[in-house]
Amino acid sequence: LYEKALETAAAKKADYIWLGVWEENPRAIQFYKKNGFVEFSQHIFRFGNEEQTDIMMKLELHP
Repeated sequence: LYEKALETAAAKKADYIWLGVWEENPRAIQFYKKNGFVEFSQHIFRFGNEEQTDIMMKLELHP
């Protein structure tokens, strides 16, 4: 899925890819950092009665 997203972005000549990762998922955050993504913001959302935060991450495709 990750590779397909990169292929699709390249085919569309996108400048970057962005995504949100739940702040309580350190393995995913580390995976994306290892693959060149950087944190650029946070997004707070409600999940049931809980407030949770996604770390917004971006990968520049044409640095």
